[in-house]
Formats: sequence, C-alpha cells, structure tokens
Amino acid sequence: MDLSIVILAGGRAKRLGVDKALIFIKDKSLIAHTLEKVLSISEDILVITKTEKRLKKLKHAANYPVKFLLDEDPSIESPLIGALTGFKNAEFGHVLLLGCDMPLIKPRVIELLYEYYSNVRPLCWAVIPEFPNGYIEPLCAIYSKEPAIKAIQQSIQEKSYRLRSFIDRISAAHFFPVTEIKPIDPELHTFFNVNTRYDLEILIKILEVSESE
Repeated sequence: MDLSIVILAGGRAKRLGVDKALIFIKDKSLIAHTLEKVLSISEDILVITKTEKRLKKLKHAANYPVKFLLDEDPSIESPLIGALTGFKNAEFGHVLLLGCDMPLIKPRVIELLYEYYSNVRPLCWAVIPEFPNGYIEPLCAIYSKEPAIKAIQQSIQEKSYRLRSFIDRISAAHFFPVTEIKPIDPELHTFFNVNTRYDLEILIKILEVSESE
C-alpha cells in the first residue's frame, strides 16, 4: 500500500497519570506493541512527540526502523499539532493516523479501510470508522495528505484544536460503519486504546488469552 503511518505519542496521559506510551506490558512498551502491529503495512512510519527528552525515551522503548519527529509547535497542547507534523513529513499522499496506545490493531482492518479508500478515490479525502451511536475514531483513520494539512491549518488558525474540528473541515470525508469490520475483528479490538488503569488490566487479560490460543 502507498500509505504512510503517523503515530501520535504526544505526552503524559492525564487520566492514567503516567506516560502510557512507555508503560511496559509483557516485556514490551505499549508503543512497541502498537508498532509491531503495523510494521508490515508500511515502509514509512512516523512517531510524533513533543520534546527531545521524550523522543529519546521513545526510541529506546521502541527500537524499530521508523522515524521519530518533534511537534513543529509544541507550545500548543493539541494532537492536531502532531498530526500536522506527521502529515507534512509523510512520504506518501495517503496517511493512516493512529494513537500510540492501540496495541490490538489488526492489519487486516487497515487493509479493509484502505481498500474502501482506494475504490472511492478521488471522491474521498478521508475514511473514518464510525460506531452505531455516531462516535467516530479519528485516530484509526486514513486521510488524503494535502486536504488534511489544509483542514488542520485552518483549524489551528481559528484556534479550534479538537481532532473533530479538522475532520469537519474535510469536505469529502467518508464514515465507515464498524459493523462492516466485525467479520474480521468481532470484538473490535482494533479500536481499543489505553486511557485508564482499568484499560491496562483489560489489555493484559486480552494479551494473556491471545498468547494461550
């Protein structure tokens, strides 16, 4: 796939109280678990963070052939800055945007989203998973690079820093029903992310079950 992958690893998780990307689970950091799932998908993977100190820690915790970059404007506390940095430096014109705390992501799900994205181009500038309740997952979605950059820059200029704000500015965004993903990921583990200590406990149990199978 001619697809770059941008992984946001911005900083300390407020609800968790620690740097979740660097938490070690089953002898590997959380970000290492996430990276291992996507290494086979793309030759262009970028991990974006805020400070040089943290960048060094991430490199040590995830020693893989990927690019580690700093936010171009770390003074703004928003994942939009990391996304913008990643999109600008992505090699390909199509970008998968991910959170660093998605260790159960299934490559086949990404392939499915990319297949849909490829089949509807050029009428599509983003493919974003959507749940039946209307909730969307912007951090496991595929974007067309240039329209995404323009949308993020407009959001930042208007001081609207939520991820949803830039998606609302992408005129050709397609929302992909997660019900179509269930045949290959019945529990929708791909979208599982770690925000609390309870999430960590669930993740450890899931990993233990998968290892025993």
